[in-house]
Amino acid sequence: DNLGIADNTIVVLMGDNGPFLRGMQDKLGFNDMIYRGGKGDHLEGGVRVNAFVRWPGVIEKDSLAGDMFHVSDLYTTFARIGGATQYIPRDRVIDGVDQTALLLEGEGHGRRDYVYIYEGPILRSIVKQKFKMHMPAPGMPGAGAPVYDLTRDPREENPLIGMALWSGASFQDMLKRHL
Repeated sequence: DNLGIADNTIVVLMGDNGPFLRGMQDKLGFNDMIYRGGKGDHLEGGVRVNAFVRWPGVIEKDSLAGDMFHVSDLYTTFARIGGATQYIPRDRVIDGVDQTALLLEGEGHGRRDYVYIYEGPILRSIVKQKFKMHMPAPGMPGAGAPVYDLTRDPREENPLIGMALWSGASFQDMLKRHL
């Protein structure tokens, strides 16, 4: 505001992968509330955070969008908005998806419906729309992996019976493409 550029500036504030829970909850007052898990976990409490975007004259004040937006989407989205898509590498896969339509048109216009979630170097779960599959233990078939409906079970405590049989092949196809 003091520089006079507020009306031509996008400001994004977001959390950093959930609360500290391991050995710190008593000292810091954090808990896992709605989502189970915390920083470093593949559970929703460790990866799902709020984000706030301010872009006067473009994004309506106090509007909400619940579409999936991954931190890697910031790069490609800002490159598009800033007219700098020529700087997006073309010689390798870029994880970010251009989410300009979500910012401009709001809820329902997001371009991402999946995300791969790692704990360090280990792929631990895949989210597709409202479903999340925890990766099966080594040697276990994909049909035995737990699958959760995140809208009905945001704490990932009650795997859907038989859902892995129905969705396991789709998640396994996603895994193969990702790897």
